[in-house]
Amino acid sequence: MKSHDDCNEHGPDPLVIENDADVAKHAAGIQDVKSKGVLAIDMDDVLCNTNQTIVDMHAELFPGKATPPISIEEFEHYLYWHNRGWGTQEETVDMVSQLYRAGLMDRPRPLPGARAALSKLKNMGYSLIVITARSEIQREGTEVWLEEHLPDLFDELHFTGAFNHLIPATHAEHEGHAAKRAVVSHKKRTKHEVMKQTGAMLLVDDSAENALAAAKADEPPRVLLFGNYPWNAEIVPPGEHHPDDKMIYIDCEQCGKLPARRQRRQARIERGWLPDNVTRVADWNAVIAWIERHERGENKL
Repeated sequence: MKSHDDCNEHGPDPLVIENDADVAKHAAGIQDVKSKGVLAIDMDDVLCNTNQTIVDMHAELFPGKATPPISIEEFEHYLYWHNRGWGTQEETVDMVSQLYRAGLMDRPRPLPGARAALSKLKNMGYSLIVITARSEIQREGTEVWLEEHLPDLFDELHFTGAFNHLIPATHAEHEGHAAKRAVVSHKKRTKHEVMKQTGAMLLVDDSAENALAAAKADEPPRVLLFGNYPWNAEIVPPGEHHPDDKMIYIDCEQCGKLPARRQRRQARIERGWLPDNVTRVADWNAVIAWIERHERGENKL
């Protein structure tokens, strides 16, 4: 992995975005150069295999916490305490902190086809930006990873900080290091807000929650819901949440409510409801295929 100094030698200092006006101004400049538009790309489990890495590290760091060891198929919810093998919310936060301290930021690998697909999209004339739910204090590790595995592909890098509560409290923000041409957003925003401010035409994201949130916007953007993952296998239509589904896994198990919860989940998966602005794509080949159909006028934003 490249050192901080090595990375700084290859590119200018990051352009730091401090307010909404700066974001919009910079986005307008990008669109002048990239006439086809801006594509927003999520980070975890779209660019890199974060959850599979967590499964592997869970077995290493917490032997005996789950018997048998947890599998990726059991990651049915993005909040880990709703899944087997994590415990209470407080225990889960502590475990995630240990994962970060043990090197979670460094270990994920790029997803198959990601680099080739992103390169193709740039050659097709699109500008690529990353919008991640990671925290701003994870900027340095994120930029190092992108520079190491997917260099020279992204024009902007935005953090929404959706999981600040899962970041170790002792982790201080480090200034000064950035991947080439990275743009840092310091103000916390939703992904849809960042899309609107940057002029992004669509979002590639693995989160069912982000897809549903975008669907509720006044002007819903197109979302390509990425991957055949258990945590995005269902999108719960507004107003159809069952109260028991808010229970953490261990409480639901102790109360004997897991079978009913699994039945509700399976029924929603079989129903397959999606908001009008959301399209499922299995992998990066499917992303390219969707955008090529869009260019032929077969898919609408």
